[in-house]
Amino acid sequence: MATLEDDMMIDSSDEYWDEDDIFDSEDSEDISVAIKPQSGGLSSFAEYDLRTAAYKKGGNKASEFPADIIMRVNMQIKDVAKRDVLPFLPAKSLMKFRAVSKEWNQWIASPLFAYNQSFTFQKLSGYFYQRLDFQGDPPTFLSLHRSANGVPSPDLGFLPDKVKVVSSSSGLLLCQGLKDSYYVCNPATKDWKKLPPPQYYHGSDPAAVLAFDPQFNIESFYHVVAAVPLLDHPIVCFEVYDSESDSWRCSPSDCLELENITSLAGGGSYMKGVAYWNTSSNEVLAFNVKNEIPAVLRVPVIQSEQHGGALTQIGDEVCYVTAYNDSGNVFVIDIYGGVDMSLKRSVSVNLGSKKPRTLVSKSWWIPPKEESFTCEVLPCTDSDTVVIHTDEAIYFYHLRAQTVETLGSPGRVDTPQRFLPYINSLVMAHDLEKKK
Repeated sequence: MATLEDDMMIDSSDEYWDEDDIFDSEDSEDISVAIKPQSGGLSSFAEYDLRTAAYKKGGNKASEFPADIIMRVNMQIKDVAKRDVLPFLPAKSLMKFRAVSKEWNQWIASPLFAYNQSFTFQKLSGYFYQRLDFQGDPPTFLSLHRSANGVPSPDLGFLPDKVKVVSSSSGLLLCQGLKDSYYVCNPATKDWKKLPPPQYYHGSDPAAVLAFDPQFNIESFYHVVAAVPLLDHPIVCFEVYDSESDSWRCSPSDCLELENITSLAGGGSYMKGVAYWNTSSNEVLAFNVKNEIPAVLRVPVIQSEQHGGALTQIGDEVCYVTAYNDSGNVFVIDIYGGVDMSLKRSVSVNLGSKKPRTLVSKSWWIPPKEESFTCEVLPCTDSDTVVIHTDEAIYFYHLRAQTVETLGSPGRVDTPQRFLPYINSLVMAHDLEKKK
């Protein structure tokens, strides 16, 4: 069984962004000037990489090439690494690589690279953890690989207020201050924004979800969706913040199908364009952010030894995952999916090598019995990983490789607490500024 102190493995991929997704119509004239053919025709330009042609100051003459164009046959390994490897690295590692050269420093600090890295690197980097009985204690960050993943201020001390972490999405965090103010921040860069006050009262532990999709979103717009139960009415309404307009508005869609609106839990998650909120019953409230369509999903009733299940993405499907301790260190993972949330897969896995613990009976006529581990499933951004939290450790079980990694547990399972999965991203979200 491996541990998370091992060296980080870097994914490789041949994919890179398409120029058509980045340059708008205003750039097209600059590009056409840059590649205007001379007597040799367009074929003489086929070997050149014109990705940065529009960025040369003062424009490009038809008879000249930009200084930073490199023929592919002359491309060195450092150029390949800069273009095709760096976007797959987490933010902390990239901060170290800024010291390689002035060229690398400028490239990593550029908004274009931050946008590319924000959707290219999508691996789970760790969890922001905080107790829910909030008494002003700051959150903490649990890093999966301390040498590669990390944030400069794990307690989010750069924010002007003591905060409670509420939601996370693709490298951004949604926090709530002591006076119920909302903050959106990037903990890797310490950029943040205080949101305007909403129209409804969301409570001290709001059911609010941060919705951010970095791909094809070069301006990095985001939304915050709050599910607000109406007092004395079996109705859940939705208030939506749009970063593009910097304002809140009430959605025309309401949810009437939730059996017990008081069971709605704070926080929430965002996957594949949909916001999700857990409840204390076997229901999950869902809200399609683009189309503003609410729905209620019925999930399986968990067993008594299970502390809680979690919605997570397995492959391309949003699934509901539960786990329970069968015997000793053997845990059974059940994965439910589909419209009816039926059982799709059940996996039995040994999460440790220790001998099973036993409870010693005080009465001689009652044989000792094996103690079961209380556990809960944590939300996860990796589509091939199930994360199980016990009193002793956090286990990361990789379904495809059938391997297990471990991380020390910050507290008991029965402690009121929140784990938010975090991706170490350089994303420069819309209207976020570095404040001092």
